[in-house]
Amino acid sequence: MAGLRARSRPDAWRRSVVALVLATLLAGCAGESDGRAAFTLLDGSSAAEVPVELEGVDGPAVLTSAAATPIDAIEPDSAANSCMQDQLVELDAVGSAVVRVGVASESVTFEDASLGGLFACSNTAGPREENRRWCSGAYGRLYSRELRDPRLSIGCTTTDGAQVGFVWVQPADDVRYVAVEQPEYTEVYEAAGGLPIRIATLSGVDVETSSATFSISEHDADGRRIREYELEAFVAG
Repeated sequence: MAGLRARSRPDAWRRSVVALVLATLLAGCAGESDGRAAFTLLDGSSAAEVPVELEGVDGPAVLTSAAATPIDAIEPDSAANSCMQDQLVELDAVGSAVVRVGVASESVTFEDASLGGLFACSNTAGPREENRRWCSGAYGRLYSRELRDPRLSIGCTTTDGAQVGFVWVQPADDVRYVAVEQPEYTEVYEAAGGLPIRIATLSGVDVETSSATFSISEHDADGRRIREYELEAFVAG
């Protein structure tokens, strides 16, 4: 009987290992099917979880990264400095520059006092002229600290050539999170630096009309939905 027990233990152990491997593979497949692959940001980092449940947001939600750096503390080799150096005008940047990284997009926003407006640089994984650091940019004039135009840009593309749309949204003071619907997940942007939020969309871009539609909801710090709307924006002519 002792010999029989000795032979049966390896068989049971093998069955356990096979079951564990199968469970791991199935879990991986389930992760891909529910959109968890989208939790990797453009820079290769893993997205942090949204810290609160956002009312009305179903399915996977991806928190983009946001870093606000005071202008006088920006490092020479940083994305923010690269964006400021990319401008063709003399700048008087004030406040902080906000760098945002999403699943398929990256942006920098900063305010310029001399022109009374906002500048932005945009980046995606698609090709661009002369292998430049940024594939698109925008300037928006501020009127009493408010934007009158979201300043749509569609000059950036994904690796398969699809156009990506970028706009600014200017949420109210009580808004902490801006959620933007994407094809298989919702991308979440957190307010930072006191500046309008540069968001992106991977769908809804109409190249023929130079326009894009963004499905947006805004939420407070507890996740309560404050408002929900569609923003239709056009490239300024």
